[in-house]
This record gives sequence, C-alpha cells and structure tokens, in this order.
Amino acid sequence: MFPKSIRRVSLSGQVWGIIPDTETDSFFLEVRDEKVKTCGIWKVDFLKGDLEELELNFDWWSKFIGADNNQLYFVAYNDLNDPTKQSFFSIGLLSGEKEEIEQIPEIETFFNHPNIYEHGTEYFKTVADFLSLELPLSCEYLEWNNKIIISYYLRSDNGFDRFLLLLRDGKKEWKIQQDSQMKGFAPGSFFVHNDQIIFIKDRNEVCVYAE
Repeated sequence: MFPKSIRRVSLSGQVWGIIPDTETDSFFLEVRDEKVKTCGIWKVDFLKGDLEELELNFDWWSKFIGADNNQLYFVAYNDLNDPTKQSFFSIGLLSGEKEEIEQIPEIETFFNHPNIYEHGTEYFKTVADFLSLELPLSCEYLEWNNKIIISYYLRSDNGFDRFLLLLRDGKKEWKIQQDSQMKGFAPGSFFVHNDQIIFIKDRNEVCVYAE
C-alpha cells in the first residue's frame, strides 16, 4: 500500500522536470506527450491541493530550466544535430510574453541532491551490504536530518525496477517501487527541497513527502 504520508499528483503526460517557484511554495512541472509532440507547464501547490495548467507557448525542442521573480526560463535547441547551438528565452508568468535573452540568470533553488555511488565502489558495497541485496546498478544515497534515503535497482525480467527507501533513525519508514522495467541507471531519482522529499513515480506522478 502506498504510504499515506506522501502527497501525489498524477498527470496524463510524462513529467520531464520539476522546478520550484521562488515566489511561493508551489512547483512548476514540465509535462510532455511524446506521441503527439506536445509540451506544457503545470503549477502545483501540494499544501493547498491546487493544480493549474499554464497557458504558455513553447515548442518541443525547448527545455524548461528555471523560474524566478515570475519569469520562466527556457533553452531552445536550434540545431538537432548539434546540441551546443542553443538560444535562451523567458516567458512572463503574469503577462505570458516571450522574450529572447542572452543567458539564464543564476537562480538559487536550495536543492539537496543525493550522492551517486557508482557500481562496485566502496560506498556502493556498503549500501548493498546494509540492504542485504545484490544490486546490479549504481545507487543514490542521501542523509537528511535523522533520515536516510536510498534509491536502488533490482533486476526484473529484461529490465530493472527502481525502488525508493526511507529510513528514520535506522528503521524503515516506507519503501515504494518508483519505476519498472527501466533499461539502466538514471540519475536524479529524488531531491530534497524545503524539508520535502520530491520524486516522480512511473514518469507521470509527482510525489512529495514532508515532515
């Protein structure tokens, strides 16, 4: 059973990114549908339970990378054969106006990202021994207050299932299967922001655990 302490928001497309709103306690979600090549930005407030799709215009070959002072910032890939050829633009959250810019300003987000323990290293072996599991891929590990968060993989048919485990004072509080039938290790399974664990489950469900 999914832990009741975790708040969840499901979307019809795939969540490609999560960006905190520096003005509020909300988050911006970049949501895409690969079949029809559509993309959009949603704003979610987990405390209030609000979910809103923003009316913004940006194309498939752009990437949402930051938000600050009611401005959303994007990188546009101008040559599909050369990812170094980029340009930048912003969209006003209130006005909806798009403006070309020279570069993305520095934005403080205060994310706390986990450490990646590469397969076969001493730290990796310590985690595997602690879990008493044979781990086929690298894992992610973060100590947060009196808690430990571990993201790890187990073999499943022709792929790998990814699990997220939370320990409090050395004891398991919850464990969930975050993804299934993955092709390999993918970094960025979770992060901590404002004392909240934030992660995406099955590519289309944003989950938040708070104290």
